[in-house]
Amino acid sequence: MLNFHHLLDRVFKQKLSFSIFVRIWLTFVLITLLSMGLALYHIQKTVRPSAKRVVEDSLVDTSRLLAVMVADDVATLDKNELNQSFNKHLAHVFTGADDLLWYHQKDKSTYHLYITDKQGVVIYDSKNASVGADFSRWNDVYLTLQGKYGARSTDVDGHSVMYVASPIIHQDKLIGVLSVGKPTQTLVPYINKSTDEIIKIILTIMVITLATATFMAWWLRHGIERVNRYTKGLASTAPPHFYLGRELNELMASIHAMKDTIENKAYVTEYVHTLTHELKSPLTAIRASAEILTDDLTADEKKQFTNIILTQADKLTALVDRLLSLAKLEQPNFKLDKLSIDVDEMITHCLNLKSANIKQLNKTVLFDKSGVVIKGDEFWLSQAVLNIIDNAIYYGKNTIKINITQDSKNTTITIINNGEKLDDFIIKKAFDRYFSVGHANRQKSTGLGLTLVKQVVELHGGTATFGQFDESSENWVKVVLVLPNA
Repeated sequence: MLNFHHLLDRVFKQKLSFSIFVRIWLTFVLITLLSMGLALYHIQKTVRPSAKRVVEDSLVDTSRLLAVMVADDVATLDKNELNQSFNKHLAHVFTGADDLLWYHQKDKSTYHLYITDKQGVVIYDSKNASVGADFSRWNDVYLTLQGKYGARSTDVDGHSVMYVASPIIHQDKLIGVLSVGKPTQTLVPYINKSTDEIIKIILTIMVITLATATFMAWWLRHGIERVNRYTKGLASTAPPHFYLGRELNELMASIHAMKDTIENKAYVTEYVHTLTHELKSPLTAIRASAEILTDDLTADEKKQFTNIILTQADKLTALVDRLLSLAKLEQPNFKLDKLSIDVDEMITHCLNLKSANIKQLNKTVLFDKSGVVIKGDEFWLSQAVLNIIDNAIYYGKNTIKINITQDSKNTTITIINNGEKLDDFIIKKAFDRYFSVGHANRQKSTGLGLTLVKQVVELHGGTATFGQFDESSENWVKVVLVLPNA
């Protein structure tokens, strides 16, 4: 399947290698352009409707005010007198003036005003075009005469005109309707002006954002270059300090600590082998669980093996994170993190981690819970128990037994499995570093598993022994861990 990187390589006819500066800057540019584009699009969609709502609100107030002002004239004057009176007072407003009314070269009102009687017949029109016409079916007049909010929008000469009407009340009686209209075309200059101002603001924000992104990308690249220069000259260079760069300072501290570890501990290679050995078990459990998931399983079984995969992945991460701690395992100043441990829970957890392997190899596990609680480092004891169980699974035949006993001073964990009879030299060298015996069901190990078991138990002040015995005409291999209770 062609991925994005291959597509770019084909387009540009070469393998692209962008610096972190370019990648961060391009990311900021794309995010900024996308967000500002969406903002501008939605503003364009909302400015015009919002302007129309503002105009409608002003029309409502204007129509109500004028309806109150003309009520007496409409009630007392006949049609001709009404036209003469209104034209006399409003001609200057509707026909224009020499002086400008506002900044946009406006010299007359764009309102269209008409008044109807209570039957909806026009008795006054500011344009002198519809006097005598029946407007009773127009929504603004019709709804107002019904005691409702009257408004309409009508196309006039290719432009939409908004009308809002108010009732004319005289002596608590409806005597007519006053309607005020305004062409929406008159809003265009103001909408365009507002849009232009918004665009200027957005462009200004974009320029500031991109300038900030450029600075941040440069600052981060500069910091990484300093880290790179430091790593190239570890032996003679002091670690740099980054102001306002906590993560980079933490990275430098980690690199410096790693430098000290590599320089001062010549035997760190041995612990790399140990870590490699410890990584095998989680990877095997993940693979086994993944293979089982391809079979027909119940929902609970699928959930169980999925959880095993996730748990093992977390374990791999934890093992990598503890690499430096593992390098200190044999040092005199190394300290265990001792807490109260429920041994039953610890063993059960280890068995759950190995359940996929146990099921795949058809092993039977016999484990009697004891309710024993001890003090110890649960992580390292779990690693020791996992190593023993791992050996029992792959080197044993079909049965694994786990027994826990406790006296006043010590707790004894015994893990046994039926298997082939072992030579005495194997029993003697079992805990030696790198000593391993091949097996038909498994490749030869690194020989560090039982070595780690012994180191962990001895750090806890206990002992680990390896042996075998006969029972019911069958050979059994046992590993016994004796740990102090506190």
